[in-house]
Amino acid sequence: MEFIKQYLKIINYALIGLVFAFASFYLLSNAYHYLEIRKDFITNFYSQPLVVDFETKIQNVKENISSFQANAYHGNIPMNQMQVIYYNLKSCTEAFENETIQTMKGKNKITIIDVYQLRESYENDILSSCIINNLYWTTTIAPETFNSSYLLDNQHMIQLYINSLKEETSYLKKDLLNNSSYFYNTSIASSSIKDNTKDGFYEVMGAYQKAASFVEFISNWFKNEVEGNYD
Repeated sequence: MEFIKQYLKIINYALIGLVFAFASFYLLSNAYHYLEIRKDFITNFYSQPLVVDFETKIQNVKENISSFQANAYHGNIPMNQMQVIYYNLKSCTEAFENETIQTMKGKNKITIIDVYQLRESYENDILSSCIINNLYWTTTIAPETFNSSYLLDNQHMIQLYINSLKEETSYLKKDLLNNSSYFYNTSIASSSIKDNTKDGFYEVMGAYQKAASFVEFISNWFKNEVEGNYD
């Protein structure tokens, strides 16, 4: 009987040792992976052409909508509709100046975490708040309710463009989720994460630039309407 008790104790100690060994390995693996996913892409955020371009486009939007004065407007589109469009576009410029973009100012290196946050910001601030909530109406206007042949003639193109904006970072999202899995990285995996940081940054900022182009397109029409350059 005593022999059995001693044997069971040995088994228990062995199991406890295995559990501690596994837990230690898992903890070290997670810590190693944490360091790996923080591989940096060395660059100045505001020196990147994609960033400069989207910022220029948003500045153009601000200038375009600044020409609107409700008490001086006498165009084809009813003034109340133009006021709504003005605030739609203004809200979009604010969406492009979201908190994530502001935190990127002055950065001289980009991590995979920055890329993830920029992608989340694109989906929530740019795509949802700006494109869908404020400009999706451009795909639903009808001749009997909206007097603008230019927007009506380009409605199909606008719909296709918005659809493409919805899918712009879908692959990046899957890629980022894959890289969030915890595993012991090889040098090849580490190199892949570095590439994903750089490539992911270009991809998400390209999405920002593409969305800014659409907002600028609508603001150009808005300015022409305000100034009496009717289509």
